[in-house]
Amino acid sequence: MYKCKYFSIKELVNPAFLKLTSEAILWSIFDERLLKLADAIREQFGSIIINGGGLTDCGLRQNDSATGAGFSAHKYGRALDLHICSIENKKLDKPAKTSEYEKLRSALLSNTAFNLLNFETNIYWLHIDTFNRQNRLFLP
Repeated sequence: MYKCKYFSIKELVNPAFLKLTSEAILWSIFDERLLKLADAIREQFGSIIINGGGLTDCGLRQNDSATGAGFSAHKYGRALDLHICSIENKKLDKPAKTSEYEKLRSALLSNTAFNLLNFETNIYWLHIDTFNRQNRLFLP
């Protein structure tokens, strides 16, 4: 079982879900490839917030969560929403922030180390997932 080098389980799981389930079970739910790639993005781009600072549904969510789609990759341990601190700290408006994240997505798409990841586009954070999708880029 892989556990992240840079992220604690508290950063990866909705707080209500965390209270209901053991840490060992929660780690085992995650796709380890997703966790390894999140660590690799952290190594390349610096500090990242997933859950914390008011964010609660950017990692693993319960199946009955109203956030996102009914079959969201977040509910299967196969998606994370990353908030890159170097972008977030610029205090940009949503269009400018979305543009910064689009540049980051392009960089990750062109790097073969991240070939397993899919990316949601036109959003002002970095959604990554390992779902079996037809296209690596998709709209919300």
